[in-house]
Amino acid sequence: MLPFIQSLFFSFSNELNSQRFYNRLNDIRGLRAYVQKCEELSSFHNGRGIKNTCAKLLKYLDFDTISTNKDNKYDACMLLNFWVYRRLFDYLQTVDERYLHQAYANLQLIWNDFSNDKLKNTGNETCRPIHNLSLYKDWKERKELYEYYVDYDDFSKTLLIWPDKCKEFYEYVERKKTLYNHFNTGCPSKDEYRCPKFYSEYEKYHPDKVLHQLTCHKEMNKKGASSPASVGDLSENTLQDMSSSRTFSPDSSQLKGDRTHPATKTGNILLGVVVTSLTSGALYRVNIKSLIIIYRILFFKIFLYYIAIKKK
Repeated sequence: MLPFIQSLFFSFSNELNSQRFYNRLNDIRGLRAYVQKCEELSSFHNGRGIKNTCAKLLKYLDFDTISTNKDNKYDACMLLNFWVYRRLFDYLQTVDERYLHQAYANLQLIWNDFSNDKLKNTGNETCRPIHNLSLYKDWKERKELYEYYVDYDDFSKTLLIWPDKCKEFYEYVERKKTLYNHFNTGCPSKDEYRCPKFYSEYEKYHPDKVLHQLTCHKEMNKKGASSPASVGDLSENTLQDMSSSRTFSPDSSQLKGDRTHPATKTGNILLGVVVTSLTSGALYRVNIKSLIIIYRILFFKIFLYYIAIKKK
């Protein structure tokens, strides 16, 4: 999820290990020495962005001291792969899927060549591409599951310092139930195309196993039993897909050429949710937090639409 969008929904997002890692990658600058090595990627749709992603990757590899650190609790190399693939997906999701596979294959060659030629002289091992990542149809779910695994332990401990975050973290964890339900159909299995490697490790953070350990469990459990599902229960995957879609790009051709842009349509839908709730006498079902989320989404879409119109 884009950092700005994620921060709208999770006030603690920048405290998560995975997000801090992604922020570090996104903030890499000074790419001139690496862009030329990625030139062949410029022929793809949104080639400039893809080439920029490649250059950031190479610079990170050049100065990497994290992904090969055996003392880390998690494998930053896997996060790096997911970051790369997600960026490619964001740039190529509007074209045929085969271009995504081809771009990732081409980038892997650049990645491996750089590691072999540039880094072999240092005698250091470094992160290598996950060559079959594009073959996983559920790569988004695998990415989200690994991020959750990476983030849970450390952040749950910070609740000792920030007890006021417990309810928000509780809801964040509870939303992961659907994620685990997705993998229950194929796990456990030795077939990595059905079940992620090390899934048994991920299982220890299953919401059913950890929610009762949180200090706010009794209060939240009581609240959950008495309150129906609300708009605030949008899954993080749904929010991530919204944040990466064309409706969130100020330079989108749809924004520039279509006055019935999805931002407008979605805004009408969101307003419809509120109006329907009011007219049906079910306003009590939509809590304040849900309404805040609705208006934040609506405001951001209107803001992007305004930018697009001003560019005309």
